[in-house]
Amino acid sequence: MNVAEALISSARQGRFDETLPDLVRLATRSDGDRDEAWEAAAAAVQVLSWRDRFAEAADLVEALILRDGSLGGELCDQDVPFSTIFLAAELYADQPARPRLLAAADRMPQDCVLAGDLTWLADEVTRRPLEELLPSYFDWGGSSRPLDGQVESLAVQGFDTLDSGARHALWQGLTNANDFERAHQVAESAGAVPDRYASCLWMAGWYATQGDLLRGERMLLAARERWWPYKAWDAVPDDPVLQPALRLVVTDRVREQYLTRPIGPEAAEKKE
Repeated sequence: MNVAEALISSARQGRFDETLPDLVRLATRSDGDRDEAWEAAAAAVQVLSWRDRFAEAADLVEALILRDGSLGGELCDQDVPFSTIFLAAELYADQPARPRLLAAADRMPQDCVLAGDLTWLADEVTRRPLEELLPSYFDWGGSSRPLDGQVESLAVQGFDTLDSGARHALWQGLTNANDFERAHQVAESAGAVPDRYASCLWMAGWYATQGDLLRGERMLLAARERWWPYKAWDAVPDDPVLQPALRLVVTDRVREQYLTRPIGPEAAEKKE
């Protein structure tokens, strides 16, 4: 575990605000390890997003790419949150994304993952709404699709009679079909929530579109309990504050729990 990853682990213990200054300092040091710098920057972007400091987060990424983008290395293998923060800065800080995406891509080797993602997004923002390009977008408020036979069979059984594997298949099937009506019925009749992070976000967004603040809040809090880091730099899930629909149910209680309580492996260790 390097210095950046140790800081990120400390943040995941519920000390996000306390570690943010150190993460930013590590990300912006001109004489530091370049791989530690981008890891620290990625985590800092997530925390800054939770504090609605999107302009600052985008500036941090822009400066990182300006300094290190042409040098290659592990930064070139990344995508989120470095590309998507420019979209968030346009949505919430009135900073146009496309010029910054193109300028950032131009600073990097053109055969690298991040340059490709930046260029692709720069094209897509001219064709699609920004929220569709941000992580964890679902067709909230849209039509449902037919369930496949297996999921349909599970849906008509009593939820309490299903084992854990069948419950997961049911939640996943309802999510894939965008069948919120049945998912809500299961949640209400069984007092249950989905067993996966993504399905909790899907339901939270549906409740948000219906103006159901309390149930949406409940799903975001359940999502937090089910989240696990994607990579070592992954400090806190930022989907709830990036997606406009989910932001409708990001209450003060949600922010407090996401930013001040242990999450992911650090929460698991605390329970042991």
